[in-house]
Amino acid sequence: MASPDIAGGNAGGLLAFMDFMIDKGYGSAGAIGPWKSAAKQVFSIVEGDDFESLDVRSLDIDEYMDRFQNRTIGKYSAESLRAYRQRFRKAVEAYRAYLADPNWRPSLKRTARPKKGDAGSPKRSKATASTSSPTEAATPPVPSAPTASLIAYPFPLKSGQMAQLHLPAKGLDREDADRLTHFLRALVFDQPAQIGPGAADEDE
Repeated sequence: MASPDIAGGNAGGLLAFMDFMIDKGYGSAGAIGPWKSAAKQVFSIVEGDDFESLDVRSLDIDEYMDRFQNRTIGKYSAESLRAYRQRFRKAVEAYRAYLADPNWRPSLKRTARPKKGDAGSPKRSKATASTSSPTEAATPPVPSAPTASLIAYPFPLKSGQMAQLHLPAKGLDREDADRLTHFLRALVFDQPAQIGPGAADEDE
């Protein structure tokens, strides 16, 4: 199978362009890889396996991502969906910019290493941390003790931490148990395998 034409203006060309940017050193695999993974996943969910011929030059990104979200209801958390939308947008906009100007280069923010004696030195950082905002310096809240009518049920998490559920001593009725189950499921964050940490997300 022939390689997609980068200048074709279609989904296959977009994915090839992601590889092109990495190969040319325009961006690291850690920065560009998540864009490509998100784009490939979105295209395959909305279009199926034969998505490479889809013209992306006039694609309505928001409408297209709404279609992706509708097709994956219950599969991804809200945070994962935001990551998909953000990275898909970056991939499409970068590709369109390249099609408009082949000399275009991506602008990816990079975190500069602190020099000795500057604001990033350990001594300076310690002083800065002491004057940080209450939100930044806040420590995790201490769980409140259960009341006389509640019992603390310890629950070991996969991370090794121990959670506590404060539930009525007489137990839960079925309706409350169902509501609690739905509440806990709403807190689940399933990070898709296709979405990995990318340095490119720092510029949002």
